[in-house]
Amino acid sequence: MMSPRALRERAVGAVKRRLGLGESGAVLILTAFLLTVFMGMAAFAVDFGWLYLNGINIQHGADAAALAGVVYEPDDQAEAYAQAIAAAGENGYDNSDPGTSVIPIDYADDPTAVANANQLRVTVRHAVPTFFMKVFGLDAITIGRTAVAEYVLPLPLGSPDPRFGNDPASGHSPEFWGNIHGYYTGRGMGDLYSSQCVSWQSGSGCTRNPVARPTVYNPADPAATTGGYLYGIEVPAGATNLSVEIFDGPFTRGGGDLILVGDNPQGSSPGPTTVFILYGPDATPASTTDSNEVLCVVTFPPRDPYMPGATQATTWADVDAFLPGGVDSLWDEMCPASVLDRGEGIYPLRVITLDDGERGLNRWSLRTSASGATPRVYGLGSMSIYSNVDGATGNTIFYLAEVEEIHAGKDLVIGLWDPGDASGNHSLRIRDPHGNLPSCTWTSTNPSYPGGTLAACDIPTSSSRFNDHGVEIRVQLPPGYTCGLDCWWTIDYNYPGQTNDTTTWEARIEGNPVKLVE
Repeated sequence: MMSPRALRERAVGAVKRRLGLGESGAVLILTAFLLTVFMGMAAFAVDFGWLYLNGINIQHGADAAALAGVVYEPDDQAEAYAQAIAAAGENGYDNSDPGTSVIPIDYADDPTAVANANQLRVTVRHAVPTFFMKVFGLDAITIGRTAVAEYVLPLPLGSPDPRFGNDPASGHSPEFWGNIHGYYTGRGMGDLYSSQCVSWQSGSGCTRNPVARPTVYNPADPAATTGGYLYGIEVPAGATNLSVEIFDGPFTRGGGDLILVGDNPQGSSPGPTTVFILYGPDATPASTTDSNEVLCVVTFPPRDPYMPGATQATTWADVDAFLPGGVDSLWDEMCPASVLDRGEGIYPLRVITLDDGERGLNRWSLRTSASGATPRVYGLGSMSIYSNVDGATGNTIFYLAEVEEIHAGKDLVIGLWDPGDASGNHSLRIRDPHGNLPSCTWTSTNPSYPGGTLAACDIPTSSSRFNDHGVEIRVQLPPGYTCGLDCWWTIDYNYPGQTNDTTTWEARIEGNPVKLVE
């Protein structure tokens, strides 16, 4: 009996004889077989490489869609979704094409899809045609990619009310005024961003303030204006007959940091021209050059004192008796309600002084009203204020920033420029919405007072410690941070007496305001 090996050799020999092949023919068969295998592997490699590349591109499309749409959350879901779908289309993934779908979803539609109302999830699915896989019946493979973006709006600053600053006509007195300095005033006077000069220098030949916001203003195109400070007028749903008014908008010559509004001239300068520009509701209120609608512009040239001979002892009662229309006549309406009827949202208000060679310190207030619901007005990201507390003792508490619970676990960063210009030694305290002093780390640009870490955020200061210097305070919000319906943080100033203090305040949540989080 033949062995199995001998039987195989006889069978192979028989095949060779029938096909007329020698040893070289066997190699050809093996080579052809291996070439088929290798070509198949190469074909799959090409397809898989093609699918991998498309996966990257689809991810980029989802990223772009999420970033484009999230800036409209949470106030305008329809626009957020529309912009996300449009951005995906611009990147090659048209939601109307067969085989392509772009699916945005936010907190309002599905609270489990995202972490908070300021996030937007976008999923892009696209059928990618294959090359060699068609042989196996795979004409296309659908790839899906998802991105989640977050938009952190600027923190509201300074006021939870429909008023920003003092209102002498009604007696409302948070003990501060809105402030803006003339273009060529020195930043040592307390206004960090409008003052174009450093330290105490002033005039067009001064050393330029490196962090100043230069004013760009063309009356023919106010939508392109930059510079100064931005405020937000937040109008809730159901509000109608909106009114926006400015108290003592013009720079008043001869003020001299009085206990009244306290406009302060600088030398013989006539004083700055101040411009207020109100825009329509905007999902991105920190930027007013992205096709914003301008509702109205009010320009205030400097004026002579409304009460000649005013002195430090002048009271608002004196002014009320002196002016024909009383103190209330110092309120100027920005534009009629018919112009302001644009529905709910945040209406940005920009305040600038013109680049006209002038200097001086202008102080003013804002108030709003509406039927059906109450609006509110606050600083957006940064604000310059003037506090002229008259002979106060003990603590004066100012609203700092509204920090909602969605920011739990993040860092609250507070910037104060030139704080604490009050007589004697005192301190400033940061308090959370519950009135507690959190732990904080602070630094200063004054090398004599570099900063430190405090278990309770109570920073000692004086009339000169931070003069022409900045202080940065960092508070880590705990993961379980809660504030309920009142999320306002405050600054508790321990003033020992009268103070005339102009400061620039900022507050932000650490991180890029528009970013991908998944």
